[in-house]
Amino acid sequence: MMQKVTANMMVKTVNTTKRFSIGICLLVSVWIFGFTPFTSAEKPPENILKNGDFDLNLEGWHHWTHADAAALFQTEGKKAEPVVGKKVAYVKISKAGALWHIQFYQQPFTLEKGTTYTYSLWAKSEKLRTVVMRILHQGDPWNEYARQTINLSEEWKEFFITFKMTADDVNTRAGIIMGAEKVDVWFDHIRLYEGEYVADIEGAEPQAVEPSDKLTTTWASLKR
Repeated sequence: MMQKVTANMMVKTVNTTKRFSIGICLLVSVWIFGFTPFTSAEKPPENILKNGDFDLNLEGWHHWTHADAAALFQTEGKKAEPVVGKKVAYVKISKAGALWHIQFYQQPFTLEKGTTYTYSLWAKSEKLRTVVMRILHQGDPWNEYARQTINLSEEWKEFFITFKMTADDVNTRAGIIMGAEKVDVWFDHIRLYEGEYVADIEGAEPQAVEPSDKLTTTWASLKR
């Protein structure tokens, strides 16, 4: 009854025919569906990681390169076509070494036993290659809580892993390892948050890439 009265009052305050028609539509919506069409968007989950969109360049992020490899870590702007914001992380690899010889990561932070988390990122490469995204303990015994090899291409794609923590860890790391192939890579919009995967980019419709809960979204498909 209150919804009906509120909507009716809204109609009476409109002065033009056009606005009167809109008010009637709102009134009908309230009567028939029991809700008003004006609703605020759901707030996205809080990102445990800092500076995931690289607005502050590489602040908060770390990188490590073995003596048998060589890589330059920096940010790149418009040329890289950022998914979110104005910058992305760019890793220029001049000597590949082994897979674990080139690493990009953020630490430390706390994850709690029994809690479900999702680790997601957008990535692309100068040509086809693989990298590994993972969540692990920083330090001996370097336990990995989540690990996934992902296939990159010249097109931005989103990848994620949803996992349940098996232990309390106050010294956790989220990162990507990308040695083994002398192929440059770019990263953007890296997130780690509690719960199942949540798409936070309008129009994103993740597509399964494996018979599991690891999905990918193609950026080009969102821009069409």
